[in-house]
Amino acid sequence: MDRRHFLRGTGACLALPFLETLARAEAPAKVSRFVCVANPFGMIRDAFFPTETGLEATLPTNLAPFESLGGKFSVFSHLDHGINGGHSGTHAFLSGVRSTEATAMPDGNITLDQYLGELSAGQTRFPVLNTSAGSNNGGACELSWTRSGVLVPAIQQVSRVFKLLFVDEGPEAASQLSDRYDRQGSILDAVQSQAKAMDQRLTKRDREKLDEYFTSIREVESAIQREQAWVHRPRPGVEMKEPEDGTVTEQLPILFDLIALALETDSTRVATIEVPGAFDTRGVGLEPKGYHAYSHHGKDPGLMKGMRKIEAYQMQQLARFIETLEKRGLLDSTQVLFGSGMGDGSAHTNSDLPVLLAGGEHRHGGHVVLPEEKSKRVPLSNLYLAIAQQFGAETDRFGHSTGTLSDFS
Repeated sequence: MDRRHFLRGTGACLALPFLETLARAEAPAKVSRFVCVANPFGMIRDAFFPTETGLEATLPTNLAPFESLGGKFSVFSHLDHGINGGHSGTHAFLSGVRSTEATAMPDGNITLDQYLGELSAGQTRFPVLNTSAGSNNGGACELSWTRSGVLVPAIQQVSRVFKLLFVDEGPEAASQLSDRYDRQGSILDAVQSQAKAMDQRLTKRDREKLDEYFTSIREVESAIQREQAWVHRPRPGVEMKEPEDGTVTEQLPILFDLIALALETDSTRVATIEVPGAFDTRGVGLEPKGYHAYSHHGKDPGLMKGMRKIEAYQMQQLARFIETLEKRGLLDSTQVLFGSGMGDGSAHTNSDLPVLLAGGEHRHGGHVVLPEEKSKRVPLSNLYLAIAQQFGAETDRFGHSTGTLSDFS
């Protein structure tokens, strides 16, 4: 059978879901997957971090849904990127690098999802699938960044995610899309040719800017080439009906189901889900004050109770997603990261970030407590390096990493 497996008969063609048995028969290299789920306002500490350490640690209220997943996840205390700035620092959650320092870094402020997507580019229809359960009005994660420092927007409607993954528009639409890719390629060639002709007349700083521009062009060219290769390939058929868009609480469980299907059908191996700031608080039985307002609780018991409800809903859906991956035999090959670039939404701190990692082949430790002393702090990027290496990256650094979490990974 070929790389993409199909059932054919009586003029019909149905793409099979990704089957690891067939993949192993074709190529001995293991398939690795990664999913990141993030929110913009952090988590209330006593509802997320256990008070005990290790695998036997009693789980706090909001982690109760993870009871059945013992030994398959780790919660990390005292991990962060050593930055501050409140909301202005949350965009560095998945890179460890603020956008303002990106030019001084070898890989810019590329985020972990985009970095891993580069490793698997061309093997799936979508190298990375960046999604959100709704509008980010009222608080954006700004989660995903390319190597050239461009913010990757998240797809915000579950109906659109479904169509991108599982709905073919027909041969005529495919031909039109292919023609458009050809035109875009021609335009890029022309622009690049003209820009190179200017090079000799430019100052050193302008040449640096032009080089950054060429880097962006090369990224676009590579993306176009990858997309062209998939234009005429049929999307996989699934039993799920096209979902309707709704509120965040209505869309989030659907989005988790779509990502699980995307992994199962090998439509992508890297995905992100942003829990938006426009979270509908009515959906969890709260007054419509808004997620951001509840995050600014100032220790007010009523607001904190509301914030715990919002966070509990997120954890329930995350646990259900991880259980789904386990039931479908995908968890051992999928690393699922949850977290936020905000530690305490009320105090606007970016330290001691809420970080949970499930799945993969890690030696999970339940509650992993890392050094709290400033001189002994371990960068969150060390965990990212461990994730990247398990994914298949042959590298000894990511962001501001100083090594990996060897006792954990």
